[in-house]
Amino acid sequence: MPASQSTQACHRIAVKAGQRIRPEPIRKAEMHNTSLITRRSVITGSGVGLLAMITGCTNTAGPDDPATASPPQGGASGEWSYEGASGPQHWGELDDEFTTCSTGTAQSPIDVPSNAPLSSSPTTLDYTVADFQARDTGHTVELHALSPQRITVDGTQYTFKQMHYHAPSEHTVGGTSYEAEFHFVHQSDDDALAVIGVLATAGKDNAAWSPVIDAVPATRGGNSPEVTGLTLTSLLPDSLGHYAYDGSLTTPPCSEGVRWLLLQTPIELSTGQIEDLRSVHSGNNRPTRPLNNRKISQTGQ
Repeated sequence: MPASQSTQACHRIAVKAGQRIRPEPIRKAEMHNTSLITRRSVITGSGVGLLAMITGCTNTAGPDDPATASPPQGGASGEWSYEGASGPQHWGELDDEFTTCSTGTAQSPIDVPSNAPLSSSPTTLDYTVADFQARDTGHTVELHALSPQRITVDGTQYTFKQMHYHAPSEHTVGGTSYEAEFHFVHQSDDDALAVIGVLATAGKDNAAWSPVIDAVPATRGGNSPEVTGLTLTSLLPDSLGHYAYDGSLTTPPCSEGVRWLLLQTPIELSTGQIEDLRSVHSGNNRPTRPLNNRKISQTGQ
């Protein structure tokens, strides 16, 4: 998180569910739906995590991937990026708190072998219709829920902290990269992190994602657009089969002990939607890290 933060007044843009409306730079997304609880049970193994602190309307370039609150992510005293002397290969040298980026043995992302052994463990998604606020951290755009959203993994409840994207994807599957990857970051009461990863490929226009993607370019200039009446479940593919493993944050400080659940089925986004993401942040993906004999469970659903 950057050393200084300056608060700005929130601006408004209009974004409605299932409808693509090009936001004006100083408007905030609004959309109202009836409240409806959506619940899904999926079978999972172990793995997933990252996090970011929920903030209000700020003009900060906070950490991206995991979180800006607990645990600390990005920022700190070391300025990091995705290229050059401050790029991924040098993160461990930029700050004492980033040493794990170089020395860690359970780092993320990884290249997931498509022949991972099967395993199962109950996981429940408890996402409700809610309002969200988007903000640009300087490394990605995060979407924060304005009301609690939760999942349960292996009997432990995690609260949704934020969702953000990387373009192209950070994880690869059998050596194949994807157009983008979204991380749904959750944190338990004891500060453990669990992350659901969603890969994206080029295809049809995705109406469910339109309000979220429309809000991405609207964050320019320090704006914090809102997306209202959204259910996180609508952003996930129909099949919730996934790869589960224990890894790390994919940005400094690269802390380990993160539970990863990478969904096997990618979502489709249109070329225009992918370009909207890349127009704000592109090339913000850490290269894959060695597996180092870690176990990966492939869970069907």
